[in-house]
This record gives sequence, structure tokens and C-alpha cells, in this order.
Amino acid sequence: KDGHVLVLFGPHVAISESGELGKFLRHGQEKHSTACGAVLAAYSACRSGDIGEFDENDMQQSWLKDKIKQNIQAIDASEEPLKALMYEAYEHVKEKILMIANHNYGHGYLVLIGGIQINMPYPHKDHFQPMMFEVSARDGFRMDLMPRMTLDPTVREAER
Repeated sequence: KDGHVLVLFGPHVAISESGELGKFLRHGQEKHSTACGAVLAAYSACRSGDIGEFDENDMQQSWLKDKIKQNIQAIDASEEPLKALMYEAYEHVKEKILMIANHNYGHGYLVLIGGIQINMPYPHKDHFQPMMFEVSARDGFRMDLMPRMTLDPTVREAER
């Protein structure tokens, strides 16, 4: 009845064995493929100028192309365009989540955790780059918990 809701959101990107962003050797495959394929395909279409028409059968791709084309020049001008692209994708997903998130489910807390999932090559474990950690409630309560996330051992010791 008054349960809490946790939403984890954000794009993913892979890092190959050689450190190349956007390339991943999946289990059982012989060649690297893209990750995130949808974001990278939208980026490629925007760079070529061929974003096509809105496709109701692939709304995600149409949405990504529309968002990425807005900042394609800044992404391309970046020292690391694929890194900039993933941060751009995250910001657009975050914007959409904030637009649709609400407290119309009860009196529990809504917890939003946003970031970028990083798929690592075998034998490494995948990682998550947190960029948002917020708790809110129907009564207007809102708390940003990102400042409390730290790996600084002096802070950890001080809180014991």
C-alpha cells in the first residue's frame, strides 16, 4: 500500500580489452560489437546527417537521434567524443525520468539512482558510475544523497 519505489536509470557503454569505448566482446561471439548499440547507431546517423523520419516501430532510436542531434557539434568537438556522447545520453534520459516521475503510487519514498553502466571485458566485473542519488516524497521532501557517497577513508572513519 505505502511501499517505496526505486528507479535505476541511465545508458550503458562498454570498454574493450584495449580500452576502446563502445566496443564489447560478448560471450560466445568472435568479434566485438557495439555497446550501447542504440546510442552509437543514433550518433552515427546524426554525424552522417541521415536521421530519417520518425519511426513508430523504433521510437527509442527516433528519440535518441532527436536528442543527440541537438548537441552533435559539441560532442564531435570533445577530446573524447564517445565519452561525451554517453554523458549526453545520460542527461537526456535523466531529463525524461524527471519529467515522468511522480508520487501517485502511495506515501512511500521515490528513490532515483542515475548513472552510466560500464560493461567491462572479461574477467573484470561491470561497473556503475553514479551521477544521481535522490530520495523524494509526495509531501515535497527531497534529499540529494550524492554528496554522501564517498570513498575517502577519512570521511568513512569520521562517521564511525
